[in-house]
Amino acid sequence: MRIQTLAAGVLAAALVLPTAQAAAHPSRAPSKAPSKASSSASERAERGATVKPRSDAWEAKVLKLTNARRKAHGVPPLKAGKCPDHFAESWTRHMARTHDFEHQSLSPFFRRCDGISTAGENIAYGYETPRQLVSAWMHSKGHRENILNRRFHRIGVSGWRSTSGTTYATQDFVG
Repeated sequence: MRIQTLAAGVLAAALVLPTAQAAAHPSRAPSKAPSKASSSASERAERGATVKPRSDAWEAKVLKLTNARRKAHGVPPLKAGKCPDHFAESWTRHMARTHDFEHQSLSPFFRRCDGISTAGENIAYGYETPRQLVSAWMHSKGHRENILNRRFHRIGVSGWRSTSGTTYATQDFVG
């Protein structure tokens, strides 16, 4: 049962890109990280550089807007969870530091987050405001499915700014 649930969680993972030409689409499996050979010189120089978290207020606004969308669709609100927040924080910081825009493995969630049966993840970069971010996720089928999934009860939200100023964001869901 746990393997089936994990597979469902991985299938629920989605990503979104902020450019008009890069279509938002759900990911069925983690995408490959850009190779170092394909990274620009500035991206390679930024790897390992200091990145900064978005404010707690920024993250709280993402949660508030996410729950407003759930409420509008008759879905109970998500509660902030320590375990999914741990994974969201560490992963978003990693993406902002390395520019490796890909999903993390959801397998560790099942070992570290007590009593969960399902997990999912939304990631994005380039959206400066919580409203822009949640709106983009809601206009993408896979992200929307995660946000409105009734099996998810807890969420971790994180935003980090790279040294070049790009915001990276993650929502990790567990149920």
